[in-house]
Amino acid sequence: MSTVASVVVDLVELKFDKPLGGSGVTGVDIVFAEVKDSDGRAGLGFSYVIGGGAGARIASLAQTLAGQFLAGKPCKPPAEHWADIKKSFNRTGDGPNLLALAALDVANWDLKAHQDGVPLCVALGGAPAPVPVYASGGFSPAAPPEASAELAARYVAQGYRGVKPRVNVVPEDARVLAAVRRAIGDTAQLMTDANEKGSVDAAVRLLECAADQGAAFVEEPLPSGDVLGYRALAALAGATPIATGEHMQGHDRFVAAMADGYARYIQPDLAMAGGLTPALAVARHAAAHGIVVAPHFLPGLFVHLAGSFGGELLLEEFPLIESALEGWPPLDSGGTMTPLAAIGHGLRRKR
Repeated sequence: MSTVASVVVDLVELKFDKPLGGSGVTGVDIVFAEVKDSDGRAGLGFSYVIGGGAGARIASLAQTLAGQFLAGKPCKPPAEHWADIKKSFNRTGDGPNLLALAALDVANWDLKAHQDGVPLCVALGGAPAPVPVYASGGFSPAAPPEASAELAARYVAQGYRGVKPRVNVVPEDARVLAAVRRAIGDTAQLMTDANEKGSVDAAVRLLECAADQGAAFVEEPLPSGDVLGYRALAALAGATPIATGEHMQGHDRFVAAMADGYARYIQPDLAMAGGLTPALAVARHAAAHGIVVAPHFLPGLFVHLAGSFGGELLLEEFPLIESALEGWPPLDSGGTMTPLAAIGHGLRRKR
């Protein structure tokens, strides 16, 4: 059996030319991890801190965890490594620990795929298959309706299956959604992202506006921790489906949101969830309950979940850390993305 010969963790700090997304982030810290086995094979992993400023802490945690649980140890299935490391958080909690674990987990899965000589999607239990992609990058809640509509039309012309403009959970949202719907027509999907801005009353109004435009879902109309508020929204008859999950940590949190009936689209974030292992576990639970899995960001990595969990997968195009890596799969002509035939996830760091 191979052993883990070395784990190297380092940090890259990306700064953006302009604020991105509904939160207006100006940078991101990327934590890279390379795990090598005693046979000379390597796996590349990564995690990130949106907004930056805490990357050094996460990188230090990842290196410490690697030294305790991976270096010099026998190579085990990635899910077993993940569980061993996760148990050590019982006194310190998830928080930054999961962000650090995510980088190691992705590296372990990539290494596993290289050991088996297969694409990552196969190592995860699936098979290469096209997955629909919608676009959300570039939309701003501060943009006038005409600007959001123009960007949406460009995305649809490029082949994306749908678009997700950002809103402020105010009456003006109705104009934004109507303008975007006119621009993209009736065949492309419309979603919208409120970035946790609303109260229950305001969220009800947004859900009604979204329903008027045939929206597929409204993302985070309330702060993610407002469980009682989300339960109230879920009780509304005929309401637009809600998407949430990018801020969630811990499998029980995802399961509770799905059991409560308000998470009709579940959106695990690679870093916050703690890697591919928990994302796959969430996806399997979602599939068993007819809930769509729509991971947060990173379509070129999450496309490898294709066929691995028996449910519906939807990918989000929002460039975040993509500029630091190469080898991303392209958008297919039909508005889908398919895992490449490369061994592992096929991604390489730009130097």
